[in-house]
Amino acid sequence: MIAPRAVLLTVVLMLASSAGSAQFFLFPSPVTLDTLDGNYRILAACAYQHLVRHVSGLARSEPQHGIIRMFSAAEGWELSFVDDEGGRQTRLVWTAGGYPREFVLSTVRACAA
Repeated sequence: MIAPRAVLLTVVLMLASSAGSAQFFLFPSPVTLDTLDGNYRILAACAYQHLVRHVSGLARSEPQHGIIRMFSAAEGWELSFVDDEGGRQTRLVWTAGGYPREFVLSTVRACAA
């Protein structure tokens, strides 16, 4: 009976030590931060171009059509630019990790202005 408790405790401690896992338990689904005017591809390209000089470990990917994912492994956050309204709008969605710095969000919003 002690062995299953020890295994459970070990698993819980391992999960709690991971920022991504903590985010999963606190926010099990993606959170929309903003809806911006403009095409998701153009906004993501603009944001990446401006942020790559200031955010260490910044990378981007396109996991599926209509979504561009931008993430910083060093800062531990992930944002997705999601196509909305047939390319006229972009949903900015926080999908994992810690909450991004206000600098990141304001840079993304400036690209839409």
